Amino acid sequence: MKPEDIRLTYTNPVTGDRESRDAGRQYVGIDGVVFVVTHIYRSRIPNWSAEAFTEHLESSAALEWAKAGHAFGFAHIRRRDLLAQIVATAGTEEWKQKRDAWLAVPRGRWAPRRYSIERRGVGDWWAVPRFPARDSERGPYLSEETVRADLGDSAN
Repeated sequence: MKPEDIRLTYTNPVTGDRESRDAGRQYVGIDGVVFVVTHIYRSRIPNWSAEAFTEHLESSAALEWAKAGHAFGFAHIRRRDLLAQIVATAGTEEWKQKRDAWLAVPRGRWAPRRYSIERRGVGDWWAVPRFPARDSERGPYLSEETVRADLGDSAN
């Protein structure tokens, strides 16, 4: 693998949500490990960094994983050199140990929360979408329980 072969994407591989181009977050999967690549645009300090994606891991297990020294982390002032660092490390014995430890961390039950539940009056409950361009508002429901029964894990 060469640094030129790595393609960063704005789409979160776990949730499928797309980051805006100026958010400064991109994603890449290398050898089974998903990395979040961060670069703050219009910053005085040009800094690129990459770390393992951990938002979908159980928090206590992810903390133990990081404390054990298995965390991935890369940083450089140039994107090209950051990717070269990752490529140089990929495939080494240390990389394999860290990758195996990352893959062994228990994943939380990941369900993207697409709706928020909102009460507008007595017996008037609505499921309001977090992304109105993708989902439409749903309701009215008689109670919060009926909203949760209808939407399942997609509401919080």
